[in-house]
Amino acid sequence: MRNSLYIFALFPLLVACAPSYNTQQVKDKNLIDIEKNDDEQYEVIVFDPGFETWFATTWSPAKDRSVAYYKQWNQQYVNAWNYKASHPGTYRFFDTTIQYDPTVDYGIEVERKLYYYFRFVDTKMGIPILDTTPPVSF
Repeated sequence: MRNSLYIFALFPLLVACAPSYNTQQVKDKNLIDIEKNDDEQYEVIVFDPGFETWFATTWSPAKDRSVAYYKQWNQQYVNAWNYKASHPGTYRFFDTTIQYDPTVDYGIEVERKLYYYFRFVDTKMGIPILDTTPPVSF
């Protein structure tokens, strides 16, 4: 039987001719899937248009970091993401929480790809995940 760990996150699908990412143009929801196969290995599948191309052009072996580096950042990103998901009125992009267990050894490929997805949302889409100050609510 196949065991799976799913990390649920929402990503906008954008209007094809839109010049930049805008959370107001959300048309559908996607998932990040971290799946455990029969060989006890994990794999990250991102269903977000543009991520794979961005990842292929952004990451290189020369820029690679350790598993501990990626794990540390992923814990921070997941905590911030889940906080924002628990406040949907304030943070519209973050609708679902991510079930990420820092005690699980996902392997460097999973940790790296998850880290780079967070960076993609932050830099390419312009949606900050790690804030230095909380948002102002009116």
